[in-house]
Amino acid sequence: MDKISFFSADYRDGRVHIGDKSYPAGTFAAHLLTQYYINDTATRIIVFTSDTWLIEGTLEKGYLFVPNFLRAGADILNIFNALPWLKPFDMLDVDAERNRIAALFTEENGNRIVEYFQRRSKVMAMDKGQTMFNILPKEFDEDFFKEAAALLSEVKKTLAFYDGLRDDLMKSFEQLKTFASRVDEADRFDEEHLLPIALEIFGSVPFPVTTEYVPILKSTRSKTETLARRLYFDSYYSFVITDFFEGLHHGHYPRQCVICKKYFLMTSAARQKYCTGYAPFKLKGKAITCRKYAARINRKELADGNPVIRIYKNRCSAIRVERQRVKIDNALATAALALAKEYMQLAKNDPDYANGQYETDMSRERLYAEADRRLNDK
Repeated sequence: MDKISFFSADYRDGRVHIGDKSYPAGTFAAHLLTQYYINDTATRIIVFTSDTWLIEGTLEKGYLFVPNFLRAGADILNIFNALPWLKPFDMLDVDAERNRIAALFTEENGNRIVEYFQRRSKVMAMDKGQTMFNILPKEFDEDFFKEAAALLSEVKKTLAFYDGLRDDLMKSFEQLKTFASRVDEADRFDEEHLLPIALEIFGSVPFPVTTEYVPILKSTRSKTETLARRLYFDSYYSFVITDFFEGLHHGHYPRQCVICKKYFLMTSAARQKYCTGYAPFKLKGKAITCRKYAARINRKELADGNPVIRIYKNRCSAIRVERQRVKIDNALATAALALAKEYMQLAKNDPDYANGQYETDMSRERLYAEADRRLNDK
């Protein structure tokens, strides 16, 4: 096992692709900030990695108590009860990793490692005469030593990864939370003004990341491929902080909602203070969004700070430009403008839609395809 192979992501044009799904870069950094305390996600992961370092220490010294080895495997398996709550683990092949852990931390493998240490000690205790004439003790078996050394290496790397997960969660959460609390120090919310704050918090420590270039489809509907960088991560910290900086490079950054205190991902330089999720308060017994609640208490933002309105205005402007340049005909432009308004009004009244499908529906190709379909159905 050269790396935890399921830990990889493809980055291209400000988006991260994992499996068959695509998200704005920075999504997973913002997700960690919100998910950290929900269902005690971090605590459930951290508590079961607190003793794995003890096994790492004994293996480095060359001995192993098999019951502790089995307990370490059981503790790692318990992590998987909470791990799927934390993105991107919910989208990765967690079942395959769980099966790998179960097959790795068995009594048979523990006894094999113990036997390897015992046999290796006989080799290391060879006297000068044996060493001079290369007379190996009867305990040496080349095939057994190769297999046992590979097993030991995989066990060590696995323990290091899951032991590191505890520190990775705590460190990345505290750093990202600090960044979100200092966003308003910037004169403008773009890479030029936010990067100095980020570098002051995170520093410039290099991450152990393996890179290769792979072809991916330009979009879900496209048949044309383009190159993306596939990054393999040796730790959760390197993944989530890489995601943060990839997002920051494209103007994406995490922000905390003033009303509900949850974190959300900004994808523009707008001065948006409120998320589009539900407020922790109700109005006349009905749920209300943070934005609407803020408006009721006279804390209304500028319309340009509303991502729903911003996406709508940008798309309508692009449609009008294409109509003027005769890239689309008047009928399609009119239908697309009406459809965009329909989606915008739906997003204003449905936070789940606004936070999920809305931006995809407002994409150029999706909007034109649906508008064309409706025209043809008339």
